[in-house]
Amino acid sequence: MNWTKYSGYYLCATGVIHNIIGVIMGWPILVPMHEHGWFASTVINGQMLFDREAILWFLTLGAFWVVLGLAMQSAVDQGFKLPVSLGWGFLLLAAGLIVIVPQSGAYFFVAQGVFIILGDRRATV
Repeated sequence: MNWTKYSGYYLCATGVIHNIIGVIMGWPILVPMHEHGWFASTVINGQMLFDREAILWFLTLGAFWVVLGLAMQSAVDQGFKLPVSLGWGFLLLAAGLIVIVPQSGAYFFVAQGVFIILGDRRATV
């Protein structure tokens, strides 16, 4: 079975879920940013607003996962085999996150890593 057949789409779904949660939980922070006009809305009067910085990076990370997932899926669809090191990287990052934040979505990366590691070894490089 080719476990990596939809691996990129799984990562895209993780990014979308991440950003949906980010928008819902970060709404009270995003509204004032919008009211401020977005431009330079994380620093006001020379003071960095860390809640605004955090939600910006939270949402950027989710968007990055979507972009990376699309690139991974494109490679898989063209017959490339995802490198096993990518799967191990997902597992190592997940392990660290699970230790620090056990009640998080880091478990999605465990599955992602396992799918890549168990991927179809017959795929062409």
